[in-house]
Amino acid sequence: MYQSKTSFLKISAVALSLAIPVAGGVTLMPATAMAASSLPAPYVSRALDAVLMPVDASVVSAFGLASGTTGVLVIATDPSGLAAAAGIEPGDVIDFVKGEAILTPVELDEVVYYWIKQGMFDFEMNTQRGGKARKASTTITLESWESVIDITTVSSWSSYSYESFSYSEYYSEYSEEISSSYESSETTIEESTSSEEFVSDMSSEDEGYAEAESEAEGDDAAADDGADDAAGDDAGGDDAGGDDAGGDDAGGDDAGGDDAGGDDAGGDDAGGDDAGGDEEPVE
Repeated sequence: MYQSKTSFLKISAVALSLAIPVAGGVTLMPATAMAASSLPAPYVSRALDAVLMPVDASVVSAFGLASGTTGVLVIATDPSGLAAAAGIEPGDVIDFVKGEAILTPVELDEVVYYWIKQGMFDFEMNTQRGGKARKASTTITLESWESVIDITTVSSWSSYSYESFSYSEYYSEYSEEISSSYESSETTIEESTSSEEFVSDMSSEDEGYAEAESEAEGDDAAADDGADDAAGDDAGGDDAGGDDAGGDDAGGDDAGGDDAGGDDAGGDDAGGDDAGGDEEPVE
């Protein structure tokens, strides 16, 4: 297609105005911002007061996560919310909650809500930060769950800062969806967690989790018992402080008994018949 010289010069001027000068006279074009529409839609967690994103192939690639990473990526947190209080930061990946594998943001809320309804409020979460495994613990009550999040404040929450990712652009792209999904999530979660299939799955998985915890506690207890035995026999048993060190051999019959201060040393031989007996009478 024909392009006039004038229009070509205008386009070139715009391109040069965006270029970044560097040493040696070379210019670089600024990195293109990550397209918000290429990422999964965000979800505002009722449990954590945080904006979450499911980790899929596009998220792994866009944020440089380790291959095979699963879970949900924390995009933003309410500075005064539960996630922040538990030490969870934007950029963390949450992959397990109370032993349950988490693949989508709504699953995290479902697991938390289910256990709250069972009267359990303490939650341990497995997270990753910079590829390193971490654990976070928090208490989530029914009262905190039911507290309403002011969606208009979500745009100003503490957010993830990563290279070309812009939280403000991401929020703008999905602002309507953020609001609508938050409004509908309460009903969706209540319905899903009361279904027979969900309850059955949670019950069977909880049994396996409880058995694993019991085995881990048993192994720890066995290790403690072994340590006690080793410290008992070696440090204060019969060998170190018993018969040998302060018993019959060291301070018993041999050292201060019949041999050392008994019949031989101060008995019949030393202070008895021989030393002060019939052989040397005192006048």
